[in-house]
Amino acid sequence: MCKGTGRKGKEITHILYNISSTPIVRHIKVKGTASPDDPSLREYWENRQTKQGKLHWEKDSKYELIAKQQNWKCPLCNDYLFNGEEIETHHIVPVKDAGSDDTKI
Repeated sequence: MCKGTGRKGKEITHILYNISSTPIVRHIKVKGTASPDDPSLREYWENRQTKQGKLHWEKDSKYELIAKQQNWKCPLCNDYLFNGEEIETHHIVPVKDAGSDDTKI
């Protein structure tokens, strides 16, 4: 952080990176020897993925509403949205073809 002079001669503070803008991310420890490949623990992993999704986007944001409508899963492969891959969003009907930004399916 350093102080300087702005365009109109006013003193300003320059901050290279505002560390207070970094969100705190709490990690949830996996219980015991729980494995995603164990079919008896399917419900445990589904609840874990859903919790992770609920923390990813701001409550009631457009993305959270869409993910909730999709049950936190990809509509094409039925895998959870938070599986380590980058999340992409697309319109069902492209806007150029009279699609809308409406979150309702």
